[in-house]
Amino acid sequence: MIVWIMIILLGIQTVSAAPAPWTAVDGVYYNDKGEVIEGAVSKGIDVSKHQGKIDWAKVKQTDINFAIIRCGYGDDYSYQDDEYFGVNVKGCENNHIPYGIYIYSYATNTKMATSEANHVLRMINQYGAHPTMPIYYDLEDASQQNLSAKAFGDIAETFCNAIMAKGYTVGVYASLYWWNNKLTDSRFNKWSKWVAQYNSECAYEGAYDMWQYSSTGKVSGITGNSDMNILLTKSCSLGGHSDVLIASTGKATTKKSATLTYKCNLCGRQRTQIVYRAKKYVLSKKTFVYNGAQQKPNVTIRDSKGNVIAPGNYTLSYKKNVKPGQAEVIITFKNLYEGKVTKYFTIKPAKVTLASVTNSGKKKMKVYWNKSKGAGGYELCYAKNKGMTLEARTVTVKSSKKTKTIKGLVRWQKYYVRVRAYKTINQVKVYGAWSSKKQLVVTR
Repeated sequence: MIVWIMIILLGIQTVSAAPAPWTAVDGVYYNDKGEVIEGAVSKGIDVSKHQGKIDWAKVKQTDINFAIIRCGYGDDYSYQDDEYFGVNVKGCENNHIPYGIYIYSYATNTKMATSEANHVLRMINQYGAHPTMPIYYDLEDASQQNLSAKAFGDIAETFCNAIMAKGYTVGVYASLYWWNNKLTDSRFNKWSKWVAQYNSECAYEGAYDMWQYSSTGKVSGITGNSDMNILLTKSCSLGGHSDVLIASTGKATTKKSATLTYKCNLCGRQRTQIVYRAKKYVLSKKTFVYNGAQQKPNVTIRDSKGNVIAPGNYTLSYKKNVKPGQAEVIITFKNLYEGKVTKYFTIKPAKVTLASVTNSGKKKMKVYWNKSKGAGGYELCYAKNKGMTLEARTVTVKSSKKTKTIKGLVRWQKYYVRVRAYKTINQVKVYGAWSSKKQLVVTR
């Protein structure tokens, strides 16, 4: 009886052992966190002379299912061959390990890409290799980092076309950063993608079918570190994830952020997206001069992390955006956001045209100007020097007027005159530009 009680008590403590990092259990692969790697079907390595002499018979006894073997680097010169390519090919074939090939590229133009393709084909012929996996083009060298997306596309297309013309499948290897920022030409979608990201999961959002997850793997039969890879064949790895929203805390606003959870309905992968609250609004222009047309400044909106919010998340509308005064731009959020925000900009009165200045009675002059549409009034300035500083005087005139008689002047004195329109906005006068100056000698 006591024995059975002990067994029962011990039994409630019994749990299934967590899978070892980066291994498969019943055909399901797990990462270093014990999480399922969705779509994974095989684990492999990529090797070069840096691994030295490999005991492929020992490798065969491990969970390694394939290898990608470097044939060399750069242009088609024998001194740039990988000296271990031949023995590695033989090792894989003798031990029935499927393999592919890669070449490290230095190409910065299509001529070099052609030479590198010839390099691969020569090595295949020289060693009688029969790869059953793709031939990969390794793009990562510092000499290439300033190339344009089109240049990368041209180089890769030249290489891949030359390899495919001989009946081989092709692919391209690069880091996650390069895939996201450099290898963005649409032509890369025609070839197998091999993404390097040393992480518990691959964050690449596009289609890919191989992931290099580590450069420090340990494999029996290989001295030192090995690059480790996962091969994927689920449709999402080849055609991209098909994410569906499965949970949400709501939409983001100007006061709160939102959290969205998506699940790929092809492979089951889940990801979380934080939509940070809208915080900063910058108008492309805050001050305009009246010209009779609608003024529509653009708005750049940034979230609380400083990221620009995509225009697809809001629409812009405008009010009071023709005549002088305070105009409005109304930001109406949509999609991942909700709510409205109003920002303001200023339309100044147009520059006034000063028509004429004449003598008008004893020690008087009369000033004429053309009215400025939408003005709230006018400010007239006259002085005894052209710089408008000597005994300068200003006079305010109602918007309904377009003339003003100035009295108490000095006979035979030369006066300079100018005028501008203004509009009162929030109890502050906003002025348009001064008109050109006119001058008059008072003769009466």
